[in-house]
Amino acid sequence: MKKLRTYLLVCALLLCIAGLAGCGNKGKLNEGDCAGVVSFKSIPKEFSLLDDNLQKEYEVRVTLKNLTTEKEYEIKLTQKNEFKKEISLHPGKYSVKAYATLEPLVHLPVKVADEIVTFDRGIEANVYVLAENEEAFKQYWKDTYPEAEILSADKYSGLIQVNHKVMPIKEIVTELDLSDMDKVIEGEQKTTLTDNERGISITLQNQMSTPQPLSKCEVLSLTVSKNTVVFPDGVTLGTAPEKICHKQTGLYGEPTRFEGMLLFGWDLESTKAVYLDPISGNRITICFKADGSAIRWITYDLKVFE
Repeated sequence: MKKLRTYLLVCALLLCIAGLAGCGNKGKLNEGDCAGVVSFKSIPKEFSLLDDNLQKEYEVRVTLKNLTTEKEYEIKLTQKNEFKKEISLHPGKYSVKAYATLEPLVHLPVKVADEIVTFDRGIEANVYVLAENEEAFKQYWKDTYPEAEILSADKYSGLIQVNHKVMPIKEIVTELDLSDMDKVIEGEQKTTLTDNERGISITLQNQMSTPQPLSKCEVLSLTVSKNTVVFPDGVTLGTAPEKICHKQTGLYGEPTRFEGMLLFGWDLESTKAVYLDPISGNRITICFKADGSAIRWITYDLKVFE
């Protein structure tokens, strides 16, 4: 135990030293006398129609690096600061880089308007961030905007919305980019296939006692790790847990049970809310991010009786 404690202290000390070394080249956003504004320009109007929690959690992170001193300045643009930040730096030329968080959920990557920006006294510098592909984001929004049918569907109905279409989970195979559908598997065997682009995995089973191609197998389970599928009541990844699981006001109400640590962030595994319908046997497992801020992934199992 004493050796373990010493080892942990040494590791902590090394991390602190590394952190201090890394902070030596970080600059403050108000340390100079050359004014500038960093902003996300021309945000697609469809962004305001995304889930409120996704809008709140989405960040554009911008890094300015002085080409002479190599000092770096980091700026976070969020809904809270209206994606705009005033700064004041020393004169000089700065390289500009930017990226957006929650890319698998929001599907709104960014780019910089200019890779080099000059800060001069008496002249306000403008650092613009733009949507990388506004049309692609609009198409994504159209595909994932909840249809009336999915908004009114019961959570245990087995219905989902993919590519702007509402369908039973068992029919999702036709919507996925799967290359193994001609593969033959043995009787009663199970296999899992994944469409990496959409972040969708499905588990199928040969219900027959004789070998069958996957195209004739039954879908047993669906797991979604990117925001490409809409579930009943309009539930998508990135939604706040309380919007789904609150006993009185949640879209799905109180879960059948919780799994994992109920205190968010206290273990390596995220907390999961499990909903089980004893009539249909359908089970929904909703996994939250470790900090409890949003839905991380959803698994929908068909005909599972416990």
